[in-house]
Amino acid sequence: MMAALGAAAGPSVRWLETHHRFGAFHEDDGTVECTFRYINDGDGPLRITAARSSCGCTLPRYTRDDVAPGDTAEITVSYDPTGRPGRFSKNVYIDTNTDPVRTTLTVSGTVIGAPATVSQRYPIEMGGAMRMSRGAVMAGDVARGHTKSVFVEVYNASTDTLRPAAVRTPAFVDVAWMPAAVAPGEQTSLVCHVRTDRADWGFVADSLVITPDATSDERHTLPLTVVVSEDFSTLTDAQRAKAPAAEANLSSLDFGTISSDDDTVELTADISNRGRSTLEIRRVYCIDPGITATIDRTRIKPGKSGRLTVRVDPSQLTGPLLNSKINIICNDPTRPNLAIRAVGQVKNTL
Repeated sequence: MMAALGAAAGPSVRWLETHHRFGAFHEDDGTVECTFRYINDGDGPLRITAARSSCGCTLPRYTRDDVAPGDTAEITVSYDPTGRPGRFSKNVYIDTNTDPVRTTLTVSGTVIGAPATVSQRYPIEMGGAMRMSRGAVMAGDVARGHTKSVFVEVYNASTDTLRPAAVRTPAFVDVAWMPAAVAPGEQTSLVCHVRTDRADWGFVADSLVITPDATSDERHTLPLTVVVSEDFSTLTDAQRAKAPAAEANLSSLDFGTISSDDDTVELTADISNRGRSTLEIRRVYCIDPGITATIDRTRIKPGKSGRLTVRVDPSQLTGPLLNSKINIICNDPTRPNLAIRAVGQVKNTL
């Protein structure tokens, strides 16, 4: 009587394994598969009522026949690596006519990408060891005082485990690698935390120097750009009404015809404050070579003006035309980047 009470009522499933590790294999090898075995430890017919995977790349196949008490059966799980280089972990959810109903099976491994797939997903080659999803770190427009994280995917195309490192970083960028060590055929992420409180105003261009491994002499340079702008999002309507208003007396400075062997030439413009509070000049700059700009005051009271001086060094100009933008970054919420053009023609005497 006691034995009868202890016996299982109905079917009961016992899986001999629930996780299969494929290890590392090449994408060109095609679909891989494994089997998971299970036993009916109960006293009634066992059957699988449903099976689904967490991704279309993973396919379960199983018998729909009942499994008698004490018998063993199996389910086959296949994984298609096409276009999926790197590490993977996929779940297959199996429902049976038992209690509990759900069992989760897992397949995992690492796909060593085919050359065509790797080139498509990681088009930037960095020597023989690394390939990257992009060749530059572009943070875009970020408000002053905010931090923006930019991710660059990095693929280990070598046969060794790599521990990439940043050899040089700008003062306004913190770098992390996730994960820090990357096995052959796997991916890590270069994470750049751009700290605008440490950067200059306006367009900032710098570079990041990385190495595929801390022990390697190999170096690669990634351009890095960010546009640092004023954060006006918290201004009330009353504060905007009392804000400064920047205005230039000229929209462009015409340098006429400049000879490439001339000395430095300069022109000036007036930057006025038509608003109701002090205009603060954050930065004055031009990204083109041979052109520098300065202003004689960085705080301009309402109704007052500052003198902008633009200098052109003809020997550094390229091309027959001068057409450059002078950027005046300020705390005017309506025109935070006041621009003046420097224009002219360049006569090459060589």
